[in-house]
Amino acid sequence: YIKYSPKELIDYAHKLGFEVLAITHHRQLYYNKEISDYAAKKGILLMPGAEILIEGKEALLYNFKDSEIRKIKNFEDLKKLKRKNNLVIAPHPFLPHHHFISLFSKLVKNRECFDGIEFCHFYTWFFNSNRKAVKFAHKFRLPLVGNSDLHRLWQMNYTYSLIDSKKDINSVIAAIKKGKIIVKSRPLPVLVFLRVIWFV
Repeated sequence: YIKYSPKELIDYAHKLGFEVLAITHHRQLYYNKEISDYAAKKGILLMPGAEILIEGKEALLYNFKDSEIRKIKNFEDLKKLKRKNNLVIAPHPFLPHHHFISLFSKLVKNRECFDGIEFCHFYTWFFNSNRKAVKFAHKFRLPLVGNSDLHRLWQMNYTYSLIDSKKDINSVIAAIKKGKIIVKSRPLPVLVFLRVIWFV
């Protein structure tokens, strides 16, 4: 569950210097003109996004319409609905304690559905499921995308992405697909790592 409002998130992102943001609620699209305009006033491009279940596994969808998201029941549906200006990212694909909703073998079977692989913020010096994600991304020449997965604001800024792009939705998506992206990340301190487990 989330204890901050969209505007609080945007304010915090602005304070940290972020310029592009997506709010990816579980199972639903959260995007409207009011919050998009609020972000724009703070110098932030807000992208439509959602984290949905497909065949019981999580996927991050960007720049889809809500009506399209509701139609996606399986990976075949996703293939049919994807357009050039959509982006589909595999979140925490090999995270053990999310085994029931992380992609694992479904990612291998349906890799053509995905435009990139998440480099998950949830790791520390003694635990890092990103190693498998990095190997998979390199093997299939997919870009890595650093995300924060913000259940709490204090999780922000440990892992994020630098994108070489103009600041509009289509340009950002095109740049990511072309691999014009660099992941910036640092391991969570152990106490923060344990705090994430406790709160998330």
